[in-house]
Amino acid sequence: MMSYSQDIVQDSVALRKYVEDDKNKISFITGLSYVDDSFGLLYEDKVFRLRPNDAFYTEFFLRYRWIDVSFSWAPKFTKINRDDAEKGKSKYFNLGFSFFLTPKLRQYLYYSEVNGLYFQDTKEFMRLLYGEDYNQEGYLQFPDAKYRSYRGETSYLWLGNKVDYRSFTNMTYKPLKDVFILSTGLFYQYNILSDTNRTIYRGEDFSDDMEDNSKSKDLRIALRTGGGVQKIIKPNWYFIAEAYPEVYYSKLIDEDRLHEFNIGFYSNARLGYDNGNWFFGGGAQLNWFNSSDENFYSSTQWLFRVGVGLRFGAPKFVNKNFNKLDKALNF
Repeated sequence: MMSYSQDIVQDSVALRKYVEDDKNKISFITGLSYVDDSFGLLYEDKVFRLRPNDAFYTEFFLRYRWIDVSFSWAPKFTKINRDDAEKGKSKYFNLGFSFFLTPKLRQYLYYSEVNGLYFQDTKEFMRLLYGEDYNQEGYLQFPDAKYRSYRGETSYLWLGNKVDYRSFTNMTYKPLKDVFILSTGLFYQYNILSDTNRTIYRGEDFSDDMEDNSKSKDLRIALRTGGGVQKIIKPNWYFIAEAYPEVYYSKLIDEDRLHEFNIGFYSNARLGYDNGNWFFGGGAQLNWFNSSDENFYSSTQWLFRVGVGLRFGAPKFVNKNFNKLDKALNF
């Protein structure tokens, strides 16, 4: 019994030492993600999918102390994207930040932009308009369409704290022990879809300059509650999984009567290796929300990610200045 107690104390001391040493290190990750992203437009009791044409994008993560920054875009210098004449071209850009306001309160901020969309269910849509005999191939493209999304989430940990949960965020933190967390998050999202008055279909370019190209704006607020588990499989190997059902409210801006309540679901899983100095891993993520109103779109996003990273000591002047900032913020 005494030996067991000593082991627990030693493990606790080792964890505290690692966390303290980690404060003066920078974590950097480069990775590649495959994203399957679609927006479901409900029309006459059928769902039609509007989607971007890019599949892969490059990601970078940088973390120092309590600040996590992520940046990604679609790499055109590779030949792995789906750009072609039939579906058009798409561009991605994402920028995100996450940090803890208190030991149990995490804040997440994110901006994403997609340029260029196409109508995946073009033939089915045309048959609704022109009859079942319509059999032309091709996709209706919106080459100038721009979808911008401003997102944020403030989550509270009912079970666990920032030391337990921060490794769930991304691979910049090393998982230190087996953990079970339970949290509730308030998710908020403001979306803008614009520049949809130009279309390309079967090589023909159509542009309605007389059409009022007003932006479509919507607001989405969701309440998520769920949990996650982190398991140390063997030294330096780990597995993480989390799931969060949600209820949400959506509203079209400037349209008083166009709003709805509905449900959604978010989940994330990752398998990785981390020896404290360098690390790698891969995982999958599902983000889905439903819509039963023709004025709104449902959305399903599958994301598969692999990445490799390393940790190195931060410059002394950076540590010195952040020590002052941490003291001022009482972190």
